[in-house]
Parts: sequence; C-alpha cells; structure tokens
Amino acid sequence: MNTLSTAVQIGRYTLRNRMVMAPMTRSRANDADGVQSELAVTYYRQRATAGLIVTEGVFPSAMGKGYVRTPGIHTDAQVAAWKQVADAVHAEGGRIFMQLMHTGRISHPSMLPGGALPVAPSAIKPAGQSFTAKGMEDFVMPRALETSEVAGIVAEYRQATRRALEAGFDGVELHAASGYLPEQFLSSGSNQRSDQYGGSIANRARFILEVLDAMIAEAGSDRVGIKISPEMGFNDIKDESLVETYAYLVRQLAPLNLAYLHVAKFKAEYDYHGALRPLFNGAYILGGGQTRESGEQRIAAGEADAVAYGSAFLANPDLPRRFALQAPLNAPNPALFYAPGAQGYIDYPAQADAPANRALRIHAYGGEEVMQWDDVPAPQPGAGEVLVRVAAAGVNGLDWKIRDGLVKDVFQLPLPATLGLELAGEVAAVGAGVDGYAIGDRVFGALGGLGAYAGHVAVAASKLALTPATMDDATAAAIPVAAMTAWQALFETGRLQRGETVLIHGAAGGVGGYAVQFAKQAGVRVLATAQGRNADLLHRLGADQVIDYKTTRFEDVAKNVDLVFDLVGGETLDRSWQVLSPQGRIVSIAAPDIAARVPEGRRGSWHTMHPDGALLARIAAQAAGGELTVVVSEVVTADQAPAAIERNKTGHGAGKTVIRF
Repeated sequence: MNTLSTAVQIGRYTLRNRMVMAPMTRSRANDADGVQSELAVTYYRQRATAGLIVTEGVFPSAMGKGYVRTPGIHTDAQVAAWKQVADAVHAEGGRIFMQLMHTGRISHPSMLPGGALPVAPSAIKPAGQSFTAKGMEDFVMPRALETSEVAGIVAEYRQATRRALEAGFDGVELHAASGYLPEQFLSSGSNQRSDQYGGSIANRARFILEVLDAMIAEAGSDRVGIKISPEMGFNDIKDESLVETYAYLVRQLAPLNLAYLHVAKFKAEYDYHGALRPLFNGAYILGGGQTRESGEQRIAAGEADAVAYGSAFLANPDLPRRFALQAPLNAPNPALFYAPGAQGYIDYPAQADAPANRALRIHAYGGEEVMQWDDVPAPQPGAGEVLVRVAAAGVNGLDWKIRDGLVKDVFQLPLPATLGLELAGEVAAVGAGVDGYAIGDRVFGALGGLGAYAGHVAVAASKLALTPATMDDATAAAIPVAAMTAWQALFETGRLQRGETVLIHGAAGGVGGYAVQFAKQAGVRVLATAQGRNADLLHRLGADQVIDYKTTRFEDVAKNVDLVFDLVGGETLDRSWQVLSPQGRIVSIAAPDIAARVPEGRRGSWHTMHPDGALLARIAAQAAGGELTVVVSEVVTADQAPAAIERNKTGHGAGKTVIRF
C-alpha cells in the first residue's frame, strides 16, 4: 500500500496525504519592504497537493531578516501579500503553515534597520558569510541581547503568529534549526550568557519554550509546530552535548501538545529520530534527504507520521501524483534556487503524459466533503485477474455508511480508501491464467470489496461476467451487487421455498427491487414495505402487497411470514420478529449485529454478498431476455458522484444510481 498517500492527523487538521513540503528559502520577495512576490501565489498553489506546505522562513520583525529578498510578516502590506498565498492554497484544498524565522547573528547590517548589528545570545562572531544584495559578505560580530530585551523578541514571535493567522494561514512553525536565533540560544557554542537564558541546558532551552508559549497563546497548541535539526552544523552552530540538549528540549515539548515536531537529520551519524520520536507524544515529521521508497518505509515502520520533502517538491510541483504513479522526477536546478524571477521557481513542469488513474476516495470519516478524486497508481492484473477500464459503477448504501464511519468497527479500512463495490467496463489487460476474456471484451461484476470508483481496476476473472451485447454499461453496472445480494440472501442464506411468504423491508431500492422479482419467479407470496409513491413500481415487479410504512404499521398487516428480508435495520428489524411464523427467520443486510438481537427461539442471520461470475451471467441473461427489470433511478457524471452518494443516504427514489466515467 502507498502509505505516503494515506491521511494523517496533524494538530487539528486531517491531511490528505503524509507528504509535507519542507520550508525552503527562495528569495523572491521585494527586498526593500519584505513583501512576498506575486510569483509566490503561483508557486505555492502549484504545490498545494502536498498534505501540508510549510513556507520558506518568514522574519517576524525587521531585525529578524537574514537573507536578501526574503519575506516578512510584520507589516500590513506583508500580511496582504501572504493572504493571497494562503487563499490560493486553500482554493486547491491544501493546508499551509508559515515558518517564523529570526536569523539572529547570521544576518548583516546591510539588511537591518539603520545598519544595526545583528543580535544574538552572546557576542560571538560566527564563521562564514551572509547572502546580501552585494553578494556574499563576511558575518559580523553580533550584539548580545540584554536580558530585558528578550521578552520583546518573544513578543515579536507572538505578533507574527497573530498576523499569520490574519493572513489566513492554518498554523505556524517555529524555525529552531539551521543556526538561527532559537538554536543560537539552545547551543553552548553560541550562548555564553550568565543569566536565566544561559549556562545549563534548561536555561539555554528557555528561549525556545517561551517563544512557543507565546505562539500557542495566539494560535492554540494544535496550530503550532517546531522544526529542529540536531548536528546539522549550519551557520557555524555548535553544542558540546548535543544528545543531552535535544533530548531535554523534546521532553519539554511533549506536554505542550504541539501540532507536530519536525526533525530534519542530515549529517549526523547518531540516530536522532530513534532517540527523539519516543519522547514526543504528537505527530512526528521526519525530514532530510528522503526518497519515495525511504519515506514509505519510515511510515510503514512507524518511525514517522509524515515525511518532509524539500528539493523534490521544489522541482516537482505535483510530487504526490508523481509518487503515486511512480513517475520520473524533474531534477532541481540549484543555480536558480535563490535567483529572482520566475525561472527555476514556477516553471518546473507537472507530469502531463503519465497515464492517469483517478479514484474517488475518502480521506477521513464524515460527510460529502471527505470524498475527493485523487490520482492513484494504475494497477496491473495479477494471475487470474482482468484489468477493467471502468465505464460505469453502481452506487450502494454501503458507500455512505463507510464514508460516515457507521460501519468502521466492522469494515476497518486504512484511509484514504477508494469507494465503490461494482463496475462495468472494458477489458484493458488480462493476467496470467485467465481464459474466456480478451482485451476489448465488455464485462461487469462485483469486487467483493471496495475500489470500483476508479478509472482502472484489477478484478479476479471469476467475479466477472460478459456484458450482454444489447445491454449498455450503465444498466450493467446497476446489476451485480444488488441482484446477487438479493438472490443469495433469499435462496442461499434464507432458504426461501415455493409457496412461502416473504416480507421485504425497503423494497424500492436496488436490492429490494431484485428481491421482489426473484421471489415472485420462485412462486413465493411477496409482501413489501416502501413509500406509497413506489407502490405501482413494486406491483409491476411482482409484489402481491405493498405496505406504505409512513401510514401503516407493517405488523398490523403481515402475519405468519416465513422469511423477512431486512434492508433497513434499526427499529424495523426489532419489530419484525413478531410477524414471523413458527419456522420463520430473518436475513438482514442492514444490521451486522443481528446475531446479538435475535430473541430466544428465533432465527436470524447476517448476509454478505459474495461475488459469483456464473450466477451473474445467469442474471444478466434474464435481464437481457426481458425476464428481469433493471431499475436505474439516475445516471450521474464522475464529478457528481459525491452528491449522488449523499442522495443515496437521504433517499433518492426507486432503483439504483449509476456513476458514468
């Protein structure tokens, strides 16, 4: 299974996949005022299929700027520009956090107000150079912050958090890595203070914890994350006890209930992921040089909840789709990482020519809004399987029950999950050992599980039947699940015999309509409950008596029933025991817990349809010969499918709804 494509909870949000776009400096903002470029709207929109985007580092105040053409979030103009970015990502269904980055001592006077010296925990000049408007210039000696000044910087982070939320961001990330101000406070090599912010590990971690408290006060803990990168060594950062320092810090983070901990590991030989993940009780984002394969392995092994990708997202705006299709990746161009303009920024192409295989999937349990069409890998038929190019698929009540989470204890699914139980289409490929089917044959069938709402589906050949030449795909797609469920429930599980009486609850639906016809063909007296508006249809299908459940109690009419076929469940099932004959029994497809609800001395069974290609072929022959009526209530397009499934829940009339692909 493609674990990177499954949903995950990060703070208050359910992300549609586990691929996080890592924060990356891109240097496209207006250098004079720190206002984000309009190009950034396109850049982030292009990458909105990431489960979560974390922006490039954004300076929380003018003194936090550290690189040329980087954006801020402390002025109204900056907020307005960032709002366009957040709106663009949300319009594509994405989530986006802003990374707050105060560079501290690695800035340069040429980028700071009035040519001020950069600030730091201590006046220790780092080795290296700063990226300025004039090019690379040596770092300068920073000014050590007075104790009284620290609270003001903490307040700047709080204000920046507030302004990020005003701009519409879903949350904020504290950049506490890469040798910037928070890590400068944390590390013994850059912090030689003698006050409450220096000396012991606890004192050196104090600044980070105070900043997080301030950010949480604005956003709530479930909208605040933090990034750390032990032993990265960037910007001349050093610490004499790295393992102890970071273990202490993460232990202090655990009770804060942050949205996530983002740990990027690059050069270190020590297993920081193995050491730190058990110390943190929230979502763990693992970063640093990961591939699709390693990301899958990390998730599957429980080593991370999500994986951060940097240059792969930079060069592949559609990275989740490429991973899903296992398609080739664009190579990034490092020479243009920080260059101004569109080139190397918004001109990386999306995968246009890969064979698309769209699937209607749920990413969480809920209503219509949790369903969406995703790109998924095109399957290949295994031994005994046929690859079907889907033309139509039938909608079933189980779709919305699974979507709503009503049967999740019975049908436990890894999310996201593709819905759909039955299909009709054309054979696109044939697996080894398959006889009787050739490419181009029209087929239909039930899967015996989920996955029919997709462009291509691999199905066991034994579950399929040839579609009669006179039958269209929409009609064929309305048959498999409902018809086989009805036949098997009546005659295999229910043991219905000629001369008996059957009561069918919910008879106007797809299964009920077939059950009425099969029972009548078998010489059975048929009673049906349905809305009165469907009485004429049910009489035409063969019902001897139709009971309008809205105006009449069925138990006042039905007596000595040999078999109750329950398609409704709930109170209707509980009231049905009293209408049974002494040898009567109930078969339900609506109450998985029926065994626990059977009164003493009574018989009740739960029925699950099992795909049977031979039975389906016989049913299809009946339908093609006019002996069986296929009732289709509506045919909808793929884009209309989520709404159609919702109508199936609330009552859409008689017969089946079919999705045409």
